[in-house]
Amino acid sequence: MKIVYPPSRYAGLEILSCAGGHQFREHLHDAYVLWLNSKTGEHYTVNGGNKLLQTGAVSLIEPGVPHANRSCDEHDSHLRSFYCTEEFFQQQYTHIYETEYVAPLGNRVLEHAGLWQNLTIFHEYMLGVQDDLQADELVLNTFSRFFIECGGRSLKPVRDMGDKRVSIAIEYFHAHLDFPILLEELATMLGCTSYHLIRLFRLQKGMTPHAYLTQLRLEKARSLIDGGVALSDAAIQVGLSDQSHLTRQFKKRYGVTPGQYKKQRLLV
Repeated sequence: MKIVYPPSRYAGLEILSCAGGHQFREHLHDAYVLWLNSKTGEHYTVNGGNKLLQTGAVSLIEPGVPHANRSCDEHDSHLRSFYCTEEFFQQQYTHIYETEYVAPLGNRVLEHAGLWQNLTIFHEYMLGVQDDLQADELVLNTFSRFFIECGGRSLKPVRDMGDKRVSIAIEYFHAHLDFPILLEELATMLGCTSYHLIRLFRLQKGMTPHAYLTQLRLEKARSLIDGGVALSDAAIQVGLSDQSHLTRQFKKRYGVTPGQYKKQRLLV
């Protein structure tokens, strides 16, 4: 059994990764626990009742509520837990809806495959090297779906195809490719919420701000490589953490590594 508590960039949010078979005797937490198993089901007890959490469902347990759990498969399982304070939930809800969250949370099981997938992707991302902009997008998208499933409100679709804030953001991207860009700071500069900016980008460009910025960075990196810039220097000049980060993103985008691309260009 491997247990990991990686650091989180969000105040009031802690995550647990537990790979392999596990069994946790009755215990409690001082924060909400939002948890799932991405490989198998979970036997658990809460409020004196025995339950089974299926793959594709998510459980929410309130602070101070005793519970116990164990994986259905002793060898192949991955328990993914989020410990969220009330303040964290309020902060995320305010970012999304610009108002306070009033619907009760409570102990509940959310049988929603989309939310389960969102949480799994966000959890896995938080275990690795994090890009601040992408992390902010993931947390907002994940918890907006969570709030809807908990009885929160749905947002009306954005209809303004000509909103100039997207073009202003893109100009800012071009001017700051080599700097880390934070979604909240960008949204504040443009006079909107982070979630609204994501929705505007999706409407006008068909992708999130982070995805769009990544494409700009990769195009710039390709241009630098064409100009003879070393791969490690190209990565730094386009705001990627290191050469390995550039390699992963470059191959995903172009189908070859930067090194392979450079060799091909030399043969032309």
